[in-house]
Parts: sequence; structure tokens; C-alpha cells
Amino acid sequence: MLNERLRLLLLLQRLFSILLLVLCGEAAKLLTSPEATALLGFQSKADLRNHLGFSRNASIPFCDWQGVTCYQQKVVRLILEDLSLGGVFAPNTLSQLGQLRVLSLQNNSLTGPIPDLSALVNLKTLFLDHNFFTGSFPVSTLSFHRLRTLDLSYNNLTGNIPNSLAYLDRLYYLRLDRNWFNGTIPPFNQSSLKTFNISGNNLTGAIPVTPTLQRFDFSSFLWNPGLCGEIIHKECHPRPHFFGPTAAVVAPPPTVVLGQSAEEHGVELAQPQPISKQHKRTAIIIGFSTGVFVLIGSLLCFVLAVRKQTDKKQSAAAAESDDGAAAAQAAAVVQMEQETELEEKVKRVQGMQVAKSGNLIFCAGEAQLYSLDQLMRASAELLGRGTVGTTYKAVLDNRTVVTVKRLDAGKLAATTKEMFEQHMESVGGLRHPNLVPLRAYFQAKEERLLIYDFQSNGSLFSLIHGNNFMLSFYSIIERFALFRR
Repeated sequence: MLNERLRLLLLLQRLFSILLLVLCGEAAKLLTSPEATALLGFQSKADLRNHLGFSRNASIPFCDWQGVTCYQQKVVRLILEDLSLGGVFAPNTLSQLGQLRVLSLQNNSLTGPIPDLSALVNLKTLFLDHNFFTGSFPVSTLSFHRLRTLDLSYNNLTGNIPNSLAYLDRLYYLRLDRNWFNGTIPPFNQSSLKTFNISGNNLTGAIPVTPTLQRFDFSSFLWNPGLCGEIIHKECHPRPHFFGPTAAVVAPPPTVVLGQSAEEHGVELAQPQPISKQHKRTAIIIGFSTGVFVLIGSLLCFVLAVRKQTDKKQSAAAAESDDGAAAAQAAAVVQMEQETELEEKVKRVQGMQVAKSGNLIFCAGEAQLYSLDQLMRASAELLGRGTVGTTYKAVLDNRTVVTVKRLDAGKLAATTKEMFEQHMESVGGLRHPNLVPLRAYFQAKEERLLIYDFQSNGSLFSLIHGNNFMLSFYSIIERFALFRR
């Protein structure tokens, strides 16, 4: 009886050992798989502060790591957003995830160029926005024939936008705004494209007039001073001159020199005859007659000029007699116009009503000095980027200089249109000597703009800290005395 129990215990011990070896082997296979190696390789270069927590610990399979979604032990979704990743997107890491469908690294601080991702043939969604990626447009994305969503906005990408991007016929969502792209806009005409934004770049030339691009309003093309065309109502070429281009001068037919070749073809050339005396006399008569006609024409022009000068003097004398009455009448008209303008302005201030110029909403009591079309055609200069938006200096056609603050749609996503308008009306009514007044504002879909007076002396931060962000002892004492006043 005792021997049977010992045999049973030994058998159970062997079975447990075999099961443990099998489990350890499976865990080792999971950690040594290409999927886990790719994720760990990405973490080693991008996650310098170890926020992801990926580990080779066998107790946690890689499919259970943060942001990882698997199907049959293959990574199909990788969502790593808002994790303060501050390294680089190393090549040959995530590109090894052959079954990846969705990749999102938005709202991090990744730097450097975007690596080659052409191996991700099954990728449908790619979010790399709100980082600090540099370099040119990632051409490897052009091989993603199943791609529906591409967001590279809010980076530092440069160069041209490839024309091949217009051939991705499944593209539904495309945002390339707030980069440094230049060149022309490809002729996007995908019927599937529903979201599109290329504003805040250095694009130039005419916007292609396609049925797809005509569906988007001007906010999708803002802050590209070199763009023009029918869609944004901006003329591309100057008006033609009053006189058209001069007709091309037709060259006279070349003179054929007849010589030996003519003789070879059997053509006999007659010798030129000498000019007779009669021909000489005719030439002299024609020259003399021409001179007489020129002299007579000059005399007629002189007489007409003298008579015109006399008429001018008589007209000036008659006009001087009426100057007194005309001046009095003009002064009365000017005074009436000033009184009318003052009365209208007082009514606007008392009523505190909002005036609209197109889609540009002016705050209470503000004169409509420019329209939205003029603001679109203005030359823009980047002044700085802050927490909630970017500030530009805009110079209008009439040389009016304003400051335009473009608010970040992501930071104000929770604010409704009504709440935004109510807040702007409250802020627009504030007036104080130390407060820069809000002149106008604009909102359409995800675009919100604030228009202020341009302050040429710079910001308070630059006045306090200067350009080098260091203060000498003397400057500290001087500015302290300034604040005490």
C-alpha cells in the first residue's frame, strides 16, 4: 500500500515537471517572437523614461502590454497616445509588425524623421500628429493601398506633398496642416475623402479645381500666403495690360543668293541695267516734297499747342472765381459726413450689437475695417506658438497690421459654438488701458481665430527676459523700478 502511494506521488511530480517545462517553453516563445522583439526595439529608442513598461518578464505576454491588441498572437492595433515619448521612431522596429492595422503615436514628443514603413502593407490608420517629426513626407505611406486615415499634422515636416497621394482611392481622412510643406497642391479627387486640411504651410500656386477640393471651405487652405485660385477667391495672375502683347514681327523672306548653283540648274542671269538720269530726278523731287510736308506739319502742331495753352489759362482763371463757393460747399459736406459717422458709432457703442462682415464677427462697437476675404489674402508672419494656439502677424491689402491668434481645435474640443460666441462677446466688450482689445473673431467647424491690434513692442515675456532668457543685475534693478511706478 505504501509503495503504491510513493509511485503515485512520483508520477504526479513528473507530470507537474513536464507541465511546467511546457509553460516555460511557451512563455519563452512569446518573448522571443518577432512581434515582441519589434515592440521592445521601439521602446528602447522612443521611451527614454520607461513610460510604456514593456518587459521580458515571462508572466506578462506581449499581447497584454499597454496599448497592444493582438489577434492570433499577431499585433493588429498599437495605440500609444499622450505618453510623453521623447525619443526617436527607430527604423526596423514597428515596421516588423506585418499584420498591423492601426498605429497611433499622437500627442507625444517624438523627434527625427519618420522611418520606412512600407512593410506595413495591411495598415489602414496612421496617426503621427502632434509630435516633432522632421524631414520630408514619408513616401513609404504611398504604398498603403488600404490606407483610409493619415494624420501628420502639427509636426516640422518639409518638402513637397507627393502627387501620388492623390491616387490612394480609399483615403477618407487627410490632415497635413501646421507643417512646413511647400510646392503645389496635388489634384485630390477621391470621392471617399471627407476630412481634409493643409493649412499653416508654405504651399504656393493655384489650388486645383476638382469636385473633391471644392467641397472644402477656405479654412482647409488658410495661412498659405502663396496659394490662389477660385476656391479661396484669390486671383492667381495680375490683370492683363490694356494693350495686348505686340504681334510677332514677321521676318522678311531670306534673300536667295543666286550664283553657281543657279547656273548648274540651267538658269541664265541677266546683268543689272545702269540707273538712268530720269530715275535720279524722280528721287530728288520725292525727297523735296517730303521735306515740305514735314515742315508744314510741324507748323500746324505748333499753332495747335499755342492755342491749347491759351485755353488752359482761360479755364484756370474761370475756375479760380468759383473756388470760394466750392470750398464752402465741400466743408459743409465733410462736416455732415463726420456728424453722421459719429452718430452711427455712438449708436453701435450704446447698443453693444455684433456686426458681421461675411463670416468675420466684429465685437461690439468695432468698425468693419476689413473683410474675411482681405484677411485671407493677407501676408502672414509667424510670431510664436503657445499652449492653446499659434499667433501670426497679418498685413492686409490696405496696409492694416493685425495680430491673428489661431486656436488649437484639440484644446477647445469641449467648447460648443454657443459657449465660444458668448465668451467672445464678453471679452470683446472689455476695455482697459492695459488690455489689448479683441476686435473680431471667427469660427467655422474646427477653425477659430481671434483678431487683435498688432503690438509692435513685443510681448511682456520678451521685455522681461529678453532674447537670451538671462537678466543682468542692472537690468533687474531697472525693471523693478519700472514696475514700482
